[in-house]
Amino acid sequence: MSQAARDFGAQFVMIYQDNTPGLLTSTAERLGKITIGSELGWGEAVSEIGVSMAKQGILAAAIRQGQLRGEIPPNSHFPAEEQVLVDNSDLSCYVLSPFAGHFEPILDCGVRLSENQILGYLHDFDRIDEDPLPIRAPHDGYLLCTAWRAQTFQGEVVAVVSKKRDWPK
Repeated sequence: MSQAARDFGAQFVMIYQDNTPGLLTSTAERLGKITIGSELGWGEAVSEIGVSMAKQGILAAAIRQGQLRGEIPPNSHFPAEEQVLVDNSDLSCYVLSPFAGHFEPILDCGVRLSENQILGYLHDFDRIDEDPLPIRAPHDGYLLCTAWRAQTFQGEVVAVVSKKRDWPK
Protein backbone atom coordinates (compact mmCIF):
# COMPACT_ATOMS: atom_id res chain seq x y z
CA MET A 1 0.00 0.00 0.00
CA SER A 2 2.89 2.32 0.76
CA GLN A 3 4.26 2.06 -2.80
CA ALA A 4 0.80 2.40 -4.31
CA ALA A 5 0.20 5.56 -2.28
CA ARG A 6 3.59 7.01 -3.22
CA ASP A 7 2.89 6.46 -6.92
CA PHE A 8 0.31 9.26 -6.84
CA GLY A 9 3.16 11.71 -6.29
CA ALA A 10 1.47 13.60 -3.45
CA GLN A 11 3.66 15.52 -1.01
CA PHE A 12 2.04 13.80 1.96
CA VAL A 13 1.07 10.16 2.35
CA MET A 14 -1.11 9.76 5.39
CA ILE A 15 -1.67 6.87 7.77
CA TYR A 16 -5.30 7.01 8.84
CA GLN A 17 -7.21 5.15 11.53
CA ASP A 18 -9.29 2.23 10.33
CA ASN A 19 -11.66 1.83 13.25
CA THR A 20 -14.66 3.61 11.73
CA PRO A 21 -17.46 1.08 11.10
CA GLY A 22 -18.48 0.97 7.45
CA LEU A 23 -15.41 2.84 6.16
CA LEU A 24 -14.79 1.38 2.70
CA THR A 25 -10.98 1.48 2.95
CA SER A 26 -11.04 -0.28 6.33
CA THR A 27 -13.31 -3.04 5.03
CA ALA A 28 -11.13 -3.57 1.94
CA GLU A 29 -7.97 -3.67 4.06
CA ARG A 30 -9.48 -6.31 6.36
CA LEU A 31 -10.16 -8.37 3.22
CA GLY A 32 -6.45 -8.19 2.34
CA LYS A 33 -6.88 -5.70 -0.50
CA ILE A 34 -4.56 -2.85 -1.36
CA THR A 35 -6.62 0.22 -0.65
CA ILE A 36 -5.87 3.89 -1.05
CA GLY A 37 -8.09 6.77 -0.04
CA SER A 38 -7.30 10.25 -1.27
CA GLU A 39 -8.25 13.87 -1.09
CA LEU A 40 -6.68 15.43 -4.14
CA GLY A 41 -8.52 18.76 -4.08
CA TRP A 42 -9.40 21.47 -1.58
CA GLY A 43 -12.74 21.91 0.10
CA GLU A 44 -14.65 19.36 -1.99
CA ALA A 45 -13.22 20.86 -5.18
CA VAL A 46 -11.44 19.41 -8.20
CA SER A 47 -8.05 20.75 -9.20
CA GLU A 48 -5.86 20.17 -12.25
CA ILE A 49 -2.99 18.83 -10.14
CA GLY A 50 -5.36 16.55 -8.19
CA VAL A 51 -6.71 15.02 -11.39
CA SER A 52 -3.16 14.56 -12.68
CA MET A 53 -2.10 12.81 -9.46
CA ALA A 54 -5.17 10.56 -9.59
CA LYS A 55 -4.45 9.51 -13.19
CA GLN A 56 -0.78 8.88 -12.41
CA GLY A 57 -1.50 6.84 -9.26
CA ILE A 58 -4.30 4.74 -10.73
CA LEU A 59 -2.32 3.94 -13.88
CA ALA A 60 0.76 3.00 -11.83
CA ALA A 61 -1.30 0.76 -9.53
CA ALA A 62 -2.97 -1.01 -12.47
CA ILE A 63 0.43 -1.71 -14.08
CA ARG A 64 2.04 -2.85 -10.80
CA GLN A 65 -0.87 -5.24 -10.15
CA GLY A 66 -0.81 -6.67 -13.67
CA GLN A 67 -4.18 -5.25 -14.67
CA LEU A 68 -2.60 -3.21 -17.48
CA ARG A 69 0.56 -3.69 -19.52
CA GLY A 70 3.12 -0.98 -20.01
CA GLU A 71 5.62 1.13 -18.19
CA ILE A 72 4.80 2.81 -14.91
CA PRO A 73 4.48 6.51 -15.67
CA PRO A 74 7.22 8.78 -14.35
CA ASN A 75 6.28 10.71 -11.25
CA SER A 76 5.48 14.23 -12.46
CA HIS A 77 4.71 15.64 -9.01
CA PHE A 78 6.63 15.15 -5.74
CA PRO A 79 9.56 12.73 -6.09
CA ALA A 80 10.01 10.02 -3.46
CA GLU A 81 12.71 11.95 -1.61
CA GLU A 82 10.30 14.88 -1.11
CA GLN A 83 7.31 12.80 -0.01
CA VAL A 84 6.51 12.79 3.70
CA LEU A 85 4.79 9.95 5.57
CA VAL A 86 2.46 11.33 8.23
CA ASP A 87 0.15 9.71 10.75
CA ASN A 88 -3.05 11.22 12.06
CA SER A 89 -4.62 8.07 13.45
CA ASP A 90 -4.34 9.47 16.99
CA LEU A 91 -7.21 11.71 18.12
CA SER A 92 -4.69 14.28 19.43
CA CYS A 93 -4.02 15.25 15.79
CA TYR A 94 -7.50 16.76 15.47
CA VAL A 95 -7.80 20.29 16.87
CA LEU A 96 -11.41 21.05 17.83
CA SER A 97 -13.13 24.41 18.09
CA PRO A 98 -13.98 25.07 21.77
CA PHE A 99 -16.85 27.39 20.73
CA ALA A 100 -18.73 28.52 17.64
CA GLY A 101 -17.22 31.39 15.70
CA HIS A 102 -14.94 32.19 12.81
CA PHE A 103 -11.63 30.35 12.37
CA GLU A 104 -8.84 32.45 10.89
CA PRO A 105 -6.00 30.26 9.63
CA ILE A 106 -2.63 32.01 9.54
CA LEU A 107 -0.53 29.22 8.02
CA ASP A 108 -0.73 27.32 4.76
CA CYS A 109 -1.39 23.60 4.74
CA GLY A 110 1.79 21.57 4.47
CA VAL A 111 3.94 23.65 6.83
CA ARG A 112 5.92 21.98 9.58
CA LEU A 113 4.77 23.00 13.07
CA SER A 114 6.26 22.91 16.53
CA GLU A 115 4.21 21.96 19.56
CA ASN A 116 2.20 24.94 20.86
CA GLN A 117 2.82 27.03 17.72
CA ILE A 118 -0.12 29.25 16.79
CA LEU A 119 -1.76 28.02 13.60
CA GLY A 120 -4.81 30.25 13.63
CA TYR A 121 -7.27 32.27 15.67
CA LEU A 122 -10.85 31.60 16.68
CA HIS A 123 -13.08 34.67 16.77
CA ASP A 124 -16.16 34.47 18.98
CA PHE A 125 -19.26 35.86 17.23
CA ASP A 126 -20.94 36.41 20.61
CA ARG A 127 -18.01 38.38 22.06
CA ILE A 128 -16.72 40.52 19.22
CA ASP A 129 -15.06 42.91 21.69
CA GLU A 130 -12.71 40.16 22.98
CA ASP A 131 -9.40 39.18 21.42
CA PRO A 132 -9.53 36.01 19.34
CA LEU A 133 -8.43 32.74 20.92
CA PRO A 134 -5.07 31.50 19.58
CA ILE A 135 -5.38 27.93 18.28
CA ARG A 136 -2.14 26.02 18.81
CA ALA A 137 -0.51 22.88 17.49
CA PRO A 138 -0.99 19.99 19.94
CA HIS A 139 2.42 18.52 19.03
CA ASP A 140 5.19 18.73 16.45
CA GLY A 141 4.05 17.78 12.97
CA TYR A 142 2.63 19.02 9.69
CA LEU A 143 -0.49 21.13 9.24
CA LEU A 144 -2.45 18.85 6.95
CA CYS A 145 -5.75 20.73 6.84
CA THR A 146 -7.61 23.69 8.30
CA ALA A 147 -11.26 24.65 8.45
CA TRP A 148 -12.46 25.77 5.05
CA ARG A 149 -15.73 27.56 5.77
CA ALA A 150 -15.85 30.89 7.59
CA GLN A 151 -18.34 29.67 10.20
CA THR A 152 -17.05 27.14 12.70
CA PHE A 153 -19.23 25.15 15.07
CA GLN A 154 -18.31 24.13 18.60
CA GLY A 155 -16.54 20.76 18.51
CA GLU A 156 -15.76 20.97 14.78
CA VAL A 157 -12.25 20.11 13.59
CA VAL A 158 -10.48 23.36 12.71
CA ALA A 159 -7.06 21.83 12.02
CA VAL A 160 -5.29 18.51 11.65
CA VAL A 161 -1.66 18.31 12.77
CA SER A 162 -0.20 15.03 11.56
CA LYS A 163 2.84 13.37 13.11
CA LYS A 164 5.82 12.57 10.87
CA ARG A 165 6.66 8.87 10.55
CA ASP A 166 9.51 6.96 8.92
CA TRP A 167 8.84 5.15 5.68
CA PRO A 168 8.65 1.35 6.03
CA LYS A 169 11.71 -0.48 4.78
